[in-house]
Amino acid sequence: MRFLYSARATLLGALLLAGASGTAAAQATSTPAKWENTFTLYGWAAAMAGTTGVGNATASVDVPFSDILSNLKMGAMLNYQGRGEKWVAAADFIYMKLGSDLAVPQTGTTVASIRVKEWMVEADGGYRVTPWLDALVGIRIPILEAEITPDLNIPAASEKSSTQSWVAPVIGARAVLPFGKKFTGIVRGDVGGFDLGGTNTTWQAAGYVNYAFGKGWSGLVGYRDIYVNYKSSDTPAFQYDMNNFGPVFGISYTF
Repeated sequence: MRFLYSARATLLGALLLAGASGTAAAQATSTPAKWENTFTLYGWAAAMAGTTGVGNATASVDVPFSDILSNLKMGAMLNYQGRGEKWVAAADFIYMKLGSDLAVPQTGTTVASIRVKEWMVEADGGYRVTPWLDALVGIRIPILEAEITPDLNIPAASEKSSTQSWVAPVIGARAVLPFGKKFTGIVRGDVGGFDLGGTNTTWQAAGYVNYAFGKGWSGLVGYRDIYVNYKSSDTPAFQYDMNNFGPVFGISYTF
């Protein structure tokens, strides 16, 4: 059972691999004459540490990115940033599918397969306090779906699935600071959850450097750290208390 809980915890813990938005492309500090759109395809090589589980069946998670990558079946991450003369908007979409087999440690016999899907959606709006500083307010909505499919040769086993989702309002700020002709520094921080619906807290700290290498194109590297603490009102309660941290890389197009 300890092995089973650890396997479930590792996969469920990997669900918040990509957290919420924070990527952005290089933008000048001067106020734009028109609305500017930036789309970023990105990846987050995040490690995870924390606790997750249901009721009293919880397990500690301390998983490097290499272990998460070995279970990754499919993933897609897309970020949008829009900036105008006074207002800003942002959106972030993440989809991940993870999979692993459960086996009896003594024999190595596979008894079930686990498939975990995660959607993470964030939408932000804000105001340009200065040409380089944005004040933000928004929501993050994680949707976690786990399915355990047993070996059909075991008559007593049956398929089990579970879905969890919650809403975390967030407030934060983003600074966009060019240095040199091609480089831009970006810093973002936010807090949220505010115990909406019970235990529900989150924060994020992130920093990036953009390099412009063509008309409208830029590359991004940086680091992101997101903490999430959520406990459902169900009985038994679903718990997710996790820190996600690691390097970020991406490519952006601005028009």
